[in-house]
Amino acid sequence: MLAAIEQKLTSILGDDLATRTHLDVIEAPAKSAPTAGRGAVVVSLAEWTPTPLFERGQFSSTGTQRRRVQPVQFKVKVEYHLHPGGNSAAQLASARELMLTDVSLISYGLARTDLYNGKGFAPVDPDPGFRVFSFGLQGGGVDRDADASSGLLTAQLHYLGHAEIWPPGAVQDEGEILAIDTTSVALPLRFTVTNPVLRASETTQVTTQALPAARLATLAPDAHTTLQLAVTVLSDAPPAQRGSISGGSTGQESGFRIIDVTQPTTAITYQAPAAAVSRTRTEYVAVHLATPDGHSGVLLGSVAVRLEPG
Repeated sequence: MLAAIEQKLTSILGDDLATRTHLDVIEAPAKSAPTAGRGAVVVSLAEWTPTPLFERGQFSSTGTQRRRVQPVQFKVKVEYHLHPGGNSAAQLASARELMLTDVSLISYGLARTDLYNGKGFAPVDPDPGFRVFSFGLQGGGVDRDADASSGLLTAQLHYLGHAEIWPPGAVQDEGEILAIDTTSVALPLRFTVTNPVLRASETTQVTTQALPAARLATLAPDAHTTLQLAVTVLSDAPPAQRGSISGGSTGQESGFRIIDVTQPTTAITYQAPAAAVSRTRTEYVAVHLATPDGHSGVLLGSVAVRLEPG
């Protein structure tokens, strides 16, 4: 994750500076204490903040698997230290020139396209716990004088990147689309209600037409199964005081019944609530296509039933 980003960048810089034999490239928190005429480059991931995204941006999919990720903006500090080998003006001037050359090479080397777009961070590990999308220089600075206590010449480069991180191995299997089924339904759906006005415990038949009889089976792309409807009652009354749908089977969502489509018409039985209503009100029988796993899909239409006191 974050440690892997720091390690990868240290490795990249180590390769880039391999010909600068007076330099050691090390990863934080190692202490840099170069000897006379030598320098050290210390790489540290210094800060990160979450990247605000819509909820769907918190997930990443690859093939038939997906994982929850955290998009982050991260900052990296590259610190440079060089031991001038002495305090004379000539030694300091020569060391400063060497430092500016080294820092220029670091800045130039990390400005290549494959790091700008993050592809250069891709490790050999197929599940590294991170993916970098962008990386670039924010700024840098060189201290004019040697450090008073250590005598080292120092410089810093600051980088900003965008990535997503996740615990390696944290994946979820996703379903694979084996086939696409098209269901054509003429809308608005035509309903016939045998009795649109009811009192307590009375029933009525809601009949629908123009529905296809079959759909593709979920796990068998060449086989068909009965088309089903997911039907519920919409009302201003609390669930326990509403009418209900009888017949069919219990859906995966509370209050829904799964009804098989029949030809040439499909009958849905609505039953008024058992307790008498105190005032006239209207409830609606809402008809959806049912998904293969028993949830409600596309709303096809609804029909009103009036409940009367008495």
